Amino acid sequence: MPEAAKFYGLQITRSGMACCPFHEDGKPSMKIYEDHYYCFGCGATGDCTGFVSKLFGISQLDAAKKISHDFGLNLFNGEIAVPVNERVRTENNYHVWLRNARATVTEYLHRLDEWRRIYKPINQSEQLNPLFVESLQKTSYIEYLADLLSYGTEQEKRDLYKINSNTIMQIQKRLDKLAAVKEHTVKHKLI
Repeated sequence: MPEAAKFYGLQITRSGMACCPFHEDGKPSMKIYEDHYYCFGCGATGDCTGFVSKLFGISQLDAAKKISHDFGLNLFNGEIAVPVNERVRTENNYHVWLRNARATVTEYLHRLDEWRRIYKPINQSEQLNPLFVESLQKTSYIEYLADLLSYGTEQEKRDLYKINSNTIMQIQKRLDKLAAVKEHTVKHKLI
């Protein structure tokens, strides 16, 4: 189940939680177990084929064929899995992106606020911390993105997805880099 969930676009935390693709989910409420999933928000539950069936709006059999095809399992004697309607796939990709974009922007905005508070200089002669400077430079734009992703029109959100989705990817890369530095620092403190 975790491999299928990741393959079909869910970002799973270390504790096995993910934002549920079946309802508007600002914080991860779906627990991904080894053999099934359960959403504490909407109550959606099932196994791997049930997940794929619900995600793509196809039957359980077609979901099994799709999984077999996508993972190269060849379980259906040469039958090709039923192709998923491209419109359904595009729409699902958009909703997955929107949930992840909201979470990414919210996390980065939280970091920027924290840095502005923690690294605020005490006097004029103190050298500015790069994280404080980053918070000053980026906060307005990230607040704009957060507002757009939460309160913008559907068309504004879709335009951001189509035209400028790489901005969210760059923010996620920045957060990943910060997490890697933090993990590296923690490991060296333990040694």
